[in-house]
Amino acid sequence: MEWIAGLVHAGTLLLVNALLAALASALFFALYLGHPRVKRQPGVLWWGMSYAAFATGFGLLFLPAFHVIFPGLQLIGNLSIDAGAVLALLAANLYLERSRRRLWVLVPVVMIALTEAGLVLVEGENLRHMVILGGALTALLTVATGAAFWQCKDEAQRPVARLAAIFHFLWAAMLLVRIGWWIAQPAEFAGKDPTSTFGLLSRIVLTWVITPALLWMLTRKLDAELIRHASQDPLTGVANRRVMWEEGQGRIAASHARGAPVAALMIDVDHFKSINDRWGHEGGDHVLIAIANTLSRHIREKDILARVGGEEFMVLLHDAEASAANEAAERLRQAVEKKTITLPSGETLHCTVSIGYCLSTGKEQSWRDVVVAADQALYAAKQAGRNRVVGAGD
Repeated sequence: MEWIAGLVHAGTLLLVNALLAALASALFFALYLGHPRVKRQPGVLWWGMSYAAFATGFGLLFLPAFHVIFPGLQLIGNLSIDAGAVLALLAANLYLERSRRRLWVLVPVVMIALTEAGLVLVEGENLRHMVILGGALTALLTVATGAAFWQCKDEAQRPVARLAAIFHFLWAAMLLVRIGWWIAQPAEFAGKDPTSTFGLLSRIVLTWVITPALLWMLTRKLDAELIRHASQDPLTGVANRRVMWEEGQGRIAASHARGAPVAALMIDVDHFKSINDRWGHEGGDHVLIAIANTLSRHIREKDILARVGGEEFMVLLHDAEASAANEAAERLRQAVEKKTITLPSGETLHCTVSIGYCLSTGKEQSWRDVVVAADQALYAAKQAGRNRVVGAGD
Protein backbone atom coordinates (compact mmCIF):
# COMPACT_ATOMS: atom_id res chain seq x y z
CA MET A 1 0.00 0.00 0.00
CA GLU A 2 2.84 2.40 0.86
CA TRP A 3 4.36 2.30 -2.64
CA ILE A 4 0.92 2.94 -4.22
CA ALA A 5 0.52 5.95 -1.94
CA GLY A 6 3.73 7.36 -3.38
CA LEU A 7 2.47 7.29 -6.95
CA VAL A 8 0.22 10.35 -6.74
CA HIS A 9 -0.97 12.74 -4.06
CA ALA A 10 -4.26 11.72 -2.42
CA GLY A 11 -5.53 15.30 -2.60
CA THR A 12 -5.19 15.25 -6.38
CA LEU A 13 -7.19 12.03 -6.55
CA LEU A 14 -9.89 13.52 -4.31
CA LEU A 15 -10.19 16.47 -6.69
CA VAL A 16 -10.30 14.21 -9.77
CA ASN A 17 -12.97 12.02 -8.15
CA ALA A 18 -15.04 15.08 -7.20
CA LEU A 19 -14.82 16.52 -10.72
CA LEU A 20 -15.62 13.20 -12.42
CA ALA A 21 -18.62 12.62 -10.14
CA ALA A 22 -19.85 16.18 -10.67
CA LEU A 23 -19.56 15.78 -14.44
CA ALA A 24 -21.45 12.46 -14.35
CA SER A 25 -24.13 14.01 -12.13
CA ALA A 26 -24.59 16.97 -14.48
CA LEU A 27 -24.83 14.58 -17.43
CA PHE A 28 -27.56 12.44 -15.84
CA PHE A 29 -29.51 15.51 -14.67
CA ALA A 30 -29.28 17.05 -18.17
CA LEU A 31 -30.51 13.82 -19.78
CA TYR A 32 -33.40 13.50 -17.35
CA LEU A 33 -34.51 17.13 -17.63
CA GLY A 34 -33.89 17.55 -21.35
CA HIS A 35 -35.08 14.28 -22.90
CA PRO A 36 -38.84 13.50 -22.74
CA ARG A 37 -38.31 9.75 -23.08
CA VAL A 38 -35.65 9.70 -20.36
CA LYS A 39 -38.08 11.39 -17.96
CA ARG A 40 -39.95 8.09 -17.87
CA GLN A 41 -36.82 6.54 -16.32
CA PRO A 42 -36.67 7.76 -12.69
CA GLY A 43 -33.52 5.70 -12.14
CA VAL A 44 -31.62 8.24 -14.27
CA LEU A 45 -32.62 11.04 -11.88
CA TRP A 46 -31.47 8.95 -8.92
CA TRP A 47 -28.14 8.28 -10.64
CA GLY A 48 -27.76 12.04 -10.98
CA MET A 49 -28.40 12.45 -7.25
CA SER A 50 -26.03 9.58 -6.49
CA TYR A 51 -23.13 11.17 -8.33
CA ALA A 52 -23.98 14.56 -6.79
CA ALA A 53 -23.58 12.93 -3.35
CA PHE A 54 -20.25 11.41 -4.43
CA ALA A 55 -19.05 14.78 -5.69
CA THR A 56 -20.09 16.45 -2.43
CA GLY A 57 -18.33 13.83 -0.33
CA PHE A 58 -15.05 13.97 -2.26
CA GLY A 59 -15.27 17.76 -2.33
CA LEU A 60 -15.64 17.92 1.45
CA LEU A 61 -12.64 15.63 1.94
CA PHE A 62 -10.62 17.92 -0.33
CA LEU A 63 -11.38 21.03 1.77
CA PRO A 64 -8.32 20.65 4.06
CA ALA A 65 -6.20 21.50 1.00
CA PHE A 66 -7.71 24.99 1.30
CA HIS A 67 -7.11 24.97 5.07
CA VAL A 68 -10.82 24.48 5.70
CA ILE A 69 -11.12 22.10 8.64
CA PHE A 70 -13.95 21.62 11.11
CA PRO A 71 -14.99 18.87 13.55
CA GLY A 72 -16.56 15.87 11.85
CA LEU A 73 -15.37 16.90 8.38
CA GLN A 74 -14.11 13.42 7.49
CA LEU A 75 -17.22 11.77 8.89
CA ILE A 76 -19.57 14.04 6.93
CA GLY A 77 -17.54 13.56 3.75
CA ASN A 78 -17.49 9.78 4.12
CA LEU A 79 -21.19 9.62 4.98
CA SER A 80 -21.94 11.69 1.87
CA ILE A 81 -20.01 9.14 -0.21
CA ASP A 82 -21.93 6.37 1.55
CA ALA A 83 -25.18 8.18 0.70
CA GLY A 84 -24.06 8.21 -2.93
CA ALA A 85 -23.62 4.44 -2.81
CA VAL A 86 -27.12 4.05 -1.30
CA LEU A 87 -28.61 6.27 -4.00
CA ALA A 88 -26.77 4.26 -6.68
CA LEU A 89 -28.38 1.06 -5.38
CA LEU A 90 -31.82 2.71 -5.33
CA ALA A 91 -31.22 4.04 -8.86
CA ALA A 92 -30.32 0.58 -10.17
CA ASN A 93 -33.35 -0.91 -8.44
CA LEU A 94 -35.68 1.70 -9.98
CA TYR A 95 -34.15 1.56 -13.42
CA LEU A 96 -34.19 -2.24 -13.57
CA GLU A 97 -37.71 -2.35 -12.03
CA ARG A 98 -36.74 -4.67 -9.23
CA SER A 99 -38.84 -5.49 -6.18
CA ARG A 100 -38.33 -3.35 -3.08
CA ARG A 101 -37.75 -6.57 -1.15
CA ARG A 102 -34.32 -6.69 -2.82
CA LEU A 103 -33.33 -3.66 -0.74
CA TRP A 104 -32.98 -5.66 2.49
CA VAL A 105 -29.26 -4.89 2.40
CA LEU A 106 -30.09 -1.35 3.57
CA VAL A 107 -30.80 -2.73 7.07
CA PRO A 108 -27.20 -3.80 7.84
CA VAL A 109 -25.96 -0.70 5.98
CA VAL A 110 -27.88 1.61 8.32
CA MET A 111 -26.62 -0.32 11.34
CA ILE A 112 -22.99 0.05 10.18
CA ALA A 113 -23.48 3.77 9.48
CA LEU A 114 -24.94 4.35 12.96
CA THR A 115 -22.08 2.41 14.52
CA GLU A 116 -19.52 4.50 12.63
CA ALA A 117 -21.20 7.77 13.62
CA GLY A 118 -21.46 6.64 17.25
CA LEU A 119 -17.77 5.73 17.44
CA VAL A 120 -16.78 9.12 16.01
CA LEU A 121 -18.89 10.90 18.62
CA VAL A 122 -17.35 8.84 21.43
CA GLU A 123 -13.68 8.59 20.41
CA GLY A 124 -13.23 11.16 17.65
CA GLU A 125 -12.23 10.45 14.05
CA ASN A 126 -10.37 7.16 14.42
CA LEU A 127 -9.08 6.52 10.90
CA ARG A 128 -8.79 2.78 11.41
CA HIS A 129 -12.41 2.37 12.52
CA MET A 130 -13.74 4.73 9.88
CA VAL A 131 -11.97 2.94 7.01
CA ILE A 132 -13.02 -0.53 8.19
CA LEU A 133 -16.66 0.37 8.87
CA GLY A 134 -17.02 2.72 5.90
CA GLY A 135 -15.39 0.20 3.59
CA ALA A 136 -17.68 -2.60 4.81
CA LEU A 137 -20.73 -0.40 4.29
CA THR A 138 -19.70 0.61 0.76
CA ALA A 139 -18.72 -2.96 -0.14
CA LEU A 140 -22.16 -4.25 0.88
CA LEU A 141 -23.89 -1.60 -1.23
CA THR A 142 -21.54 -2.19 -4.16
CA VAL A 143 -22.10 -5.95 -4.18
CA ALA A 144 -25.88 -5.43 -3.97
CA THR A 145 -25.76 -2.96 -6.87
CA GLY A 146 -23.57 -5.31 -8.89
CA ALA A 147 -26.00 -8.17 -8.24
CA ALA A 148 -28.87 -5.99 -9.47
CA PHE A 149 -27.03 -5.33 -12.73
CA TRP A 150 -26.03 -8.99 -13.13
CA GLN A 151 -29.67 -10.09 -12.82
CA CYS A 152 -30.90 -7.63 -15.48
CA LYS A 153 -33.85 -9.26 -17.27
CA ASP A 154 -33.82 -7.08 -20.39
CA GLU A 155 -31.95 -8.96 -23.11
CA ALA A 156 -31.03 -5.74 -24.93
CA GLN A 157 -29.30 -4.32 -21.86
CA ARG A 158 -28.02 -7.50 -20.19
CA PRO A 159 -24.52 -7.66 -21.79
CA VAL A 160 -23.74 -4.07 -20.78
CA ALA A 161 -25.40 -4.52 -17.38
CA ARG A 162 -23.17 -7.50 -16.67
CA LEU A 163 -20.10 -5.50 -17.63
CA ALA A 164 -21.21 -2.89 -15.07
CA ALA A 165 -21.77 -5.68 -12.54
CA ILE A 166 -18.25 -7.05 -13.01
CA PHE A 167 -16.70 -3.66 -12.30
CA HIS A 168 -18.88 -3.26 -9.21
CA PHE A 169 -17.64 -6.62 -7.95
CA LEU A 170 -14.03 -5.61 -8.67
CA TRP A 171 -14.57 -2.37 -6.75
CA ALA A 172 -16.00 -4.34 -3.81
CA ALA A 173 -12.94 -6.62 -3.90
CA MET A 174 -10.65 -3.59 -3.77
CA LEU A 175 -12.57 -2.26 -0.79
CA LEU A 176 -12.10 -5.61 0.97
CA VAL A 177 -8.35 -5.45 0.28
CA ARG A 178 -8.26 -2.01 1.88
CA ILE A 179 -10.27 -3.23 4.88
CA GLY A 180 -7.98 -6.25 5.23
CA TRP A 181 -4.90 -4.03 5.30
CA TRP A 182 -6.33 -1.95 8.14
CA ILE A 183 -7.48 -5.01 10.11
CA ALA A 184 -3.93 -6.37 9.90
CA GLN A 185 -2.46 -3.17 11.39
CA PRO A 186 -1.98 -2.75 15.14
CA ALA A 187 -4.83 -0.94 16.87
CA GLU A 188 -2.46 1.87 17.85
CA PHE A 189 -1.34 2.49 14.25
CA ALA A 190 -1.30 6.28 13.97
CA GLY A 191 0.24 6.94 10.60
CA LYS A 192 -1.42 8.46 7.59
CA ASP A 193 -3.80 6.37 5.54
CA PRO A 194 -1.64 4.75 2.82
CA THR A 195 -4.72 2.95 1.44
CA SER A 196 -6.54 6.13 0.42
CA THR A 197 -4.58 6.43 -2.82
CA PHE A 198 -5.42 2.81 -3.68
CA GLY A 199 -9.11 3.39 -2.92
CA LEU A 200 -9.33 6.69 -4.79
CA LEU A 201 -7.59 5.30 -7.88
CA SER A 202 -10.04 2.38 -7.87
CA ARG A 203 -12.98 4.77 -7.53
CA ILE A 204 -11.78 6.80 -10.53
CA VAL A 205 -11.68 3.63 -12.63
CA LEU A 206 -15.16 2.66 -11.45
CA THR A 207 -16.67 6.07 -12.31
CA TRP A 208 -14.83 6.13 -15.63
CA VAL A 209 -16.26 2.72 -16.62
CA ILE A 210 -19.69 2.74 -14.97
CA THR A 211 -20.92 6.10 -16.27
CA PRO A 212 -20.46 5.16 -19.97
CA ALA A 213 -21.92 1.72 -19.22
CA LEU A 214 -25.05 3.27 -17.70
CA LEU A 215 -25.41 5.60 -20.68
CA TRP A 216 -24.92 2.63 -23.02
CA MET A 217 -27.62 0.69 -21.17
CA LEU A 218 -29.98 3.67 -21.43
CA THR A 219 -29.30 3.98 -25.16
CA ARG A 220 -30.02 0.29 -25.74
CA LYS A 221 -33.21 0.53 -23.68
CA LEU A 222 -34.48 3.56 -25.62
CA ASP A 223 -33.58 1.91 -28.94
CA ALA A 224 -35.46 -1.25 -27.91
CA GLU A 225 -38.47 0.87 -26.99
CA LEU A 226 -38.43 2.54 -30.40
CA ILE A 227 -38.30 -0.84 -32.12
CA ARG A 228 -41.10 -2.14 -29.89
CA HIS A 229 -43.29 0.92 -30.52
CA ALA A 230 -42.73 0.53 -34.25
CA SER A 231 -43.82 -3.10 -34.21
CA GLN A 232 -46.25 -3.42 -31.30
CA ASP A 233 -49.84 -2.34 -30.76
CA PRO A 234 -49.67 0.03 -27.76
CA LEU A 235 -52.96 -1.16 -26.21
CA THR A 236 -52.88 -4.94 -26.49
CA GLY A 237 -49.13 -5.58 -26.81
CA VAL A 238 -49.54 -7.82 -29.88
CA ALA A 239 -47.97 -7.01 -33.24
CA ASN A 240 -49.34 -4.07 -35.19
CA ARG A 241 -50.59 -3.69 -38.76
CA ARG A 242 -47.11 -2.79 -40.06
CA VAL A 243 -45.61 -6.05 -38.85
CA MET A 244 -48.49 -8.11 -40.24
CA TRP A 245 -48.19 -6.48 -43.65
CA GLU A 246 -44.42 -6.98 -43.82
CA GLU A 247 -44.73 -10.63 -42.79
CA GLY A 248 -47.66 -11.24 -45.12
CA GLN A 249 -45.92 -9.74 -48.13
CA GLY A 250 -42.84 -11.80 -47.34
CA ARG A 251 -44.86 -15.01 -47.07
CA ILE A 252 -46.65 -14.34 -50.36
CA ALA A 253 -43.37 -13.69 -52.15
CA ALA A 254 -41.93 -16.92 -50.74
CA SER A 255 -45.08 -18.88 -51.65
CA HIS A 256 -44.68 -17.96 -55.30
CA ALA A 257 -41.22 -19.51 -55.27
CA ARG A 258 -42.05 -22.76 -53.50
CA GLY A 259 -45.72 -23.12 -54.30
CA ALA A 260 -46.85 -23.23 -50.66
CA PRO A 261 -50.12 -21.43 -49.85
CA VAL A 262 -50.52 -18.63 -47.31
CA ALA A 263 -53.34 -18.61 -44.76
CA ALA A 264 -54.63 -15.46 -43.08
CA LEU A 265 -57.45 -15.16 -40.55
CA MET A 266 -59.39 -11.91 -40.16
CA ILE A 267 -61.06 -11.66 -36.71
CA ASP A 268 -63.66 -9.10 -35.64
CA VAL A 269 -65.19 -8.67 -32.15
CA ASP A 270 -68.97 -8.99 -32.41
CA HIS A 271 -71.14 -6.07 -31.26
CA PHE A 272 -68.14 -4.13 -30.03
CA LYS A 273 -69.92 -0.79 -30.39
CA SER A 274 -72.52 -1.87 -27.84
CA ILE A 275 -69.70 -2.79 -25.42
CA ASN A 276 -68.25 0.71 -25.77
CA ASP A 277 -71.70 2.27 -25.39
CA ARG A 278 -72.45 0.36 -22.18
CA TRP A 279 -69.07 0.29 -20.42
CA GLY A 280 -67.27 3.18 -22.08
CA HIS A 281 -63.94 3.18 -23.85
CA GLU A 282 -62.12 1.95 -20.74
CA GLY A 283 -64.34 -1.13 -20.70
CA GLY A 284 -63.87 -1.56 -24.44
CA ASP A 285 -60.10 -1.36 -24.10
CA HIS A 286 -60.21 -3.94 -21.32
CA VAL A 287 -62.19 -6.28 -23.58
CA LEU A 288 -59.72 -5.86 -26.45
CA ILE A 289 -56.78 -6.63 -24.15
CA ALA A 290 -58.53 -9.74 -22.80
CA ILE A 291 -59.36 -10.98 -26.29
CA ALA A 292 -55.82 -10.33 -27.52
CA ASN A 293 -54.45 -12.32 -24.58
CA THR A 294 -56.87 -15.16 -25.30
CA LEU A 295 -55.93 -15.28 -28.98
CA SER A 296 -52.23 -15.17 -28.09
CA ARG A 297 -52.56 -18.21 -25.84
CA HIS A 298 -54.32 -20.24 -28.53
CA ILE A 299 -52.07 -19.72 -31.51
CA ARG A 300 -48.85 -21.59 -32.16
CA GLU A 301 -45.46 -20.09 -31.47
CA LYS A 302 -44.67 -19.45 -35.13
CA ASP A 303 -48.07 -17.96 -35.96
CA ILE A 304 -48.35 -14.16 -35.94
CA LEU A 305 -51.16 -12.27 -34.21
CA ALA A 306 -51.69 -8.56 -34.89
CA ARG A 307 -54.27 -5.92 -34.15
CA VAL A 308 -55.03 -4.30 -37.50
CA GLY A 309 -57.97 -2.06 -36.65
CA GLY A 310 -60.17 -0.85 -33.80
CA GLU A 311 -61.64 -4.24 -32.89
CA GLU A 312 -60.06 -6.26 -35.69
CA PHE A 313 -57.25 -8.77 -35.35
CA MET A 314 -55.41 -10.91 -37.88
CA VAL A 315 -53.55 -14.19 -37.59
CA LEU A 316 -50.99 -15.31 -40.15
CA LEU A 317 -50.60 -19.08 -39.92
CA HIS A 318 -47.18 -20.63 -40.21
CA ASP A 319 -48.44 -23.84 -41.89
CA ALA A 320 -51.12 -23.13 -44.47
CA GLU A 321 -53.53 -25.96 -45.26
CA ALA A 322 -57.26 -25.68 -45.72
CA SER A 323 -58.12 -28.01 -42.83
CA ALA A 324 -55.50 -26.41 -40.56
CA ALA A 325 -56.78 -22.91 -41.30
CA ASN A 326 -60.38 -23.87 -40.52
CA GLU A 327 -59.36 -25.74 -37.36
CA ALA A 328 -57.23 -22.82 -36.15
CA ALA A 329 -60.04 -20.35 -36.78
CA GLU A 330 -62.57 -22.53 -34.96
CA ARG A 331 -60.20 -23.04 -32.05
CA LEU A 332 -59.80 -19.29 -31.65
CA ARG A 333 -63.54 -18.64 -31.95
CA GLN A 334 -64.33 -21.16 -29.23
CA ALA A 335 -61.56 -19.87 -26.95
CA VAL A 336 -62.99 -16.33 -27.05
CA GLU A 337 -66.56 -17.57 -26.62
CA LYS A 338 -65.61 -19.51 -23.46
CA LYS A 339 -63.57 -16.66 -21.97
CA THR A 340 -65.16 -14.83 -19.03
CA ILE A 341 -63.98 -11.22 -19.07
CA THR A 342 -63.97 -9.32 -15.78
CA LEU A 343 -64.18 -5.55 -16.21
CA PRO A 344 -62.55 -3.00 -13.88
CA SER A 345 -66.00 -2.39 -12.36
CA GLY A 346 -66.18 -6.06 -11.33
CA GLU A 347 -68.87 -6.90 -13.86
CA THR A 348 -68.32 -9.87 -16.15
CA LEU A 349 -69.27 -10.54 -19.74
CA HIS A 350 -68.73 -12.97 -22.58
CA CYS A 351 -67.79 -11.89 -26.08
CA THR A 352 -67.78 -13.63 -29.42
CA VAL A 353 -65.81 -13.12 -32.60
CA SER A 354 -66.52 -13.65 -36.26
CA ILE A 355 -63.66 -15.03 -38.34
CA GLY A 356 -63.05 -15.05 -42.06
CA TYR A 357 -60.01 -16.77 -43.50
CA CYS A 358 -58.31 -17.07 -46.85
CA LEU A 359 -56.00 -19.80 -48.02
CA SER A 360 -54.15 -18.50 -51.06
CA THR A 361 -54.69 -20.78 -54.03
CA GLY A 362 -52.77 -19.03 -56.77
CA LYS A 363 -55.50 -16.58 -57.74
CA GLU A 364 -54.28 -14.27 -54.97
CA GLN A 365 -51.20 -12.74 -56.54
CA SER A 366 -50.47 -10.29 -53.74
CA TRP A 367 -50.85 -9.94 -50.00
CA ARG A 368 -53.59 -7.40 -50.62
CA ASP A 369 -55.57 -10.05 -52.54
CA VAL A 370 -55.31 -12.42 -49.55
CA VAL A 371 -56.45 -9.71 -47.12
CA VAL A 372 -59.36 -8.68 -49.32
CA ALA A 373 -60.51 -12.31 -49.65
CA ALA A 374 -60.24 -12.88 -45.87
CA ASP A 375 -62.11 -9.63 -45.24
CA GLN A 376 -64.91 -10.67 -47.59
CA ALA A 377 -65.14 -14.02 -45.77
CA LEU A 378 -65.35 -12.12 -42.45
CA TYR A 379 -68.17 -9.99 -43.84
CA ALA A 380 -69.98 -13.17 -44.86
CA ALA A 381 -69.56 -14.58 -41.33
CA LYS A 382 -71.07 -11.45 -39.80
CA GLN A 383 -73.93 -11.42 -42.30
CA ALA A 384 -74.66 -15.07 -41.50
CA GLY A 385 -75.25 -14.28 -37.82
CA ARG A 386 -71.79 -13.67 -36.29
CA ASN A 387 -69.86 -15.94 -33.92
CA ARG A 388 -68.87 -18.24 -36.76
CA VAL A 389 -66.04 -19.10 -39.16
CA VAL A 390 -66.27 -18.67 -42.91
CA GLY A 391 -63.54 -19.43 -45.43
CA ALA A 392 -63.00 -17.54 -48.66
CA GLY A 393 -64.88 -19.27 -51.44
CA ASP A 394 -67.22 -21.18 -49.05
